[in-house]
Amino acid sequence: MVSQSTYKRIPVSPTTWEKLSLIKKPGETFDQLISDLVAEREKRDIIRHAMHVSEEGEYLSLDEARDAWGLDED
Repeated sequence: MVSQSTYKRIPVSPTTWEKLSLIKKPGETFDQLISDLVAEREKRDIIRHAMHVSEEGEYLSLDEARDAWGLDED
């Protein structure tokens, strides 16, 4: 467990606090809830980026990418 002195305070509006409280599971801390929300946001951002690249991006073969980035095959 993290000691009290390492926690940070995050000001939120009463409306946001109520919404967080409604989705928080029994026994779950706000830290756990926020960590889960951050993880979901990161997943969503990766999916959006992948969709954007698939629609708009240029593709390289793995060999072309290795050459472009100076990587060796392992």
